[in-house]
Amino acid sequence: MRVEFLLEEESAAAALKILVPKLLPAQYVARFRVFEGCADLLHQLTDLLRGYRRRISQPGQQDLRIVVLLDADGIAARRLAEMEASAATAGLLSYAQAPAGQVFYVLNALAVQELEAWFLGDRQAIQTAYPRVHAHHFSGLPADPDTIPDAWETLLRVLQKADARATKGKVKWAESIAPHLDIPANKSPSFQYFCQGLTQL
Repeated sequence: MRVEFLLEEESAAAALKILVPKLLPAQYVARFRVFEGCADLLHQLTDLLRGYRRRISQPGQQDLRIVVLLDADGIAARRLAEMEASAATAGLLSYAQAPAGQVFYVLNALAVQELEAWFLGDRQAIQTAYPRVHAHHFSGLPADPDTIPDAWETLLRVLQKADARATKGKVKWAESIAPHLDIPANKSPSFQYFCQGLTQL
């Protein structure tokens, strides 16, 4: 199986390079394509998926799958609808639209509201990556990280409570925290949806 990941930022690629081997069988080959933000990816998405559709229609190319991951940024329903419309226009069945057991080619997924919510979904992973962080540094945060509107800022505040020298570093956070994520225990619903979809590829 070959899986193409279409991503809006480098931190997503950094996290997925660590997480994907835990979720896909050993025979897969992954390629990570990072765009210049969400708008850039969405602008190109329909044409990109049409290109993939042409490839899949060729002999020996039916094992190709496409995963599109974006931040929800407070407009999850609208953003997901746009992603699904691109897949439909390109003629590719998506995970969300496929009947149970039917082969699909596109997994459209959102990190709600931002990728860092997935890290906040596993507080122990953050504490393992950053040993100065303790349970009380998460005081006041909701149990469901997908309800946090400013996830990266929240993660930065948690780290700064433990170490005033902590600075924003999205790629570094991904590289440090992702290896420690307990996938089944993660409290982010959008993370669980992504993982479930990936295992169904």
